[in-house]
Amino acid sequence: TAQLWDAASGAELATIKTSGKLPQAIFGRDGDLVLTATDDNAAHLLKMDGTEFKVLIGHQNRITAAAFSPDGQLVVTGSLDRTARIWSIKDGNSVATLKGHSDELTAVAFSQDGQSLLTASRDGTVRIWSVPVGTEKVVLRGHSGAVDSAQISPNGLYVVTTSSQDRTVRLWAAQSGREIAVLASREDEANRPALMRAAFNSDGTRIAIVSGDDSVRIIRAFQTPLDLIDYARRIVPRELTACERRRFFLPVKGEVGDCPS
Repeated sequence: TAQLWDAASGAELATIKTSGKLPQAIFGRDGDLVLTATDDNAAHLLKMDGTEFKVLIGHQNRITAAAFSPDGQLVVTGSLDRTARIWSIKDGNSVATLKGHSDELTAVAFSQDGQSLLTASRDGTVRIWSVPVGTEKVVLRGHSGAVDSAQISPNGLYVVTTSSQDRTVRLWAAQSGREIAVLASREDEANRPALMRAAFNSDGTRIAIVSGDDSVRIIRAFQTPLDLIDYARRIVPRELTACERRRFFLPVKGEVGDCPS
C-alpha cells in the first residue's frame, strides 16, 4: 500500500492499494491526481482524498512503470505484457498502444516538451515514440542486459540509460539513436558495482549516477559543440587527458578509472 498525507498538518488522507511491480504512487503534474497500479492489471487515477477518478483498463499483465505528460493531459504506462499504452486523463481511454519490445517494460518517461516519450525494457533496448500517435521514432541498442532506467535530457538532445546487468551507464543522441558514450565505474568489469540509476539535473548540464556501492557520481554533460569549443579556448594547447576525453564523449584508449568531477 501507499499512504497519502497532508504535508501541512501531517494528517493521513488515504491508504492506497498498490502492486508489487509498481509499489509507489505517482503524483500528477498539478498535484491534484495520484496514479497507482494494482494486481488487476489496471492503473487507477485517484483524487487527493483517495476517491477514484478514472480506471485505465487495457494491459494484459501487471503495470511496471508509469508517468504523466508535462501538460497533465496524458499518462503512459508500461507493463509485463511487453507493451506501453498512452492514455487520455480526461476520459480514461487508451490513445495508443506501443508495441515492439520483446520483454517486460522497466521504465517510461516523457520528454520535457511532451512531444516524445521513451520506453525501456528487459530486452536491453530503449525505444523513443512520438506523442500522442505512438509512432516509433528510433531504437537505442547497445546494452547487453536489461535496462533499469532511462531519461530524456531537458533539452531533448540526449538520453541516459542504465543497466545493472551489464554494469554501464550509456549516453545517446535522442534524434539519431547513436550511442555517444559508455560510462563505467571500474576498469575490471567483475569489480564494478552495479549501476542502478542515472538522471539529468534540471537544466541538463549534469548527470547523477547512483551505484550499488552507495556512491553518487556527478558527470558534466555538454549541451552544444560551443561548450567544447569554449573549454578548448581556456586551456593551454595540449592533448586532452583520458578524463577530459570521456567528459566530451570522445574515444579513449587505455586508462579507464574514475575522474574528478
